[in-house]
Amino acid sequence: MKKLFAALALSAATLAPAHAGVVFSDNFDAENGGASALNYTGYANFNSTGAGTTDLVANGDFSINCSGSCVDLDGSPGPGELVSSSSFAFNTGDLVRLTFDIGGSQRRSGSDNFFAGFNFGSTVTMNDYGFNFTGSDIVVFPTVDTTSVTTSSSVVFDAAFSSRSIFFTAGSAGSLNFLFGSNSADNVGPLLDNVSLDISAPVPEPATWAFMIFGFGLVGSALRRNRKSLTAKPALA
Repeated sequence: MKKLFAALALSAATLAPAHAGVVFSDNFDAENGGASALNYTGYANFNSTGAGTTDLVANGDFSINCSGSCVDLDGSPGPGELVSSSSFAFNTGDLVRLTFDIGGSQRRSGSDNFFAGFNFGSTVTMNDYGFNFTGSDIVVFPTVDTTSVTTSSSVVFDAAFSSRSIFFTAGSAGSLNFLFGSNSADNVGPLLDNVSLDISAPVPEPATWAFMIFGFGLVGSALRRNRKSLTAKPALA
């Protein structure tokens, strides 16, 4: 009985997620004391890479409205690219989703390009890689081995901020940095805000939970029978 209970406990420990939920979040509001800065490179959580730069914009400056502060991905001069300064580990089977808000430039007209992606520490297997830019998850690669991936789109100049995401299920363990950028190259680019990264272990299937509950029920029944047997045992003369 002890062996059965130990086996069930080990099964529960194996199924329980080692980590779950948001592992990174940044809204840029604490950058530069809340003040705007052109060609900004002092980000707390990002490195500015590539040939161009990005601009940190406080709400109301340059005729831009955002919540607190946001980032113009086509800086002065741009366009720029931001890469997370920290890397994040994930395990096989983990669900990884990078979520961010993108808004139009709020200046001039037309539309601006933007992209988001992952750089991996080594070649990893991604399952069900896709994006959600319009409210629905769209899978692009069912399975792919790669060291990096990016997905691009565009946003019209007067578009309000909206939540977008890219995601995958890890087919192998690894680590990642995430990135954002633009190719608009006219010094007036898309606006980035409210970045978060979620790495979650998968939820066990209902059948697996049912098996565990059934097993614990058997353990409980056996323990009750053992207690009854000990109670009914006659006392020695």
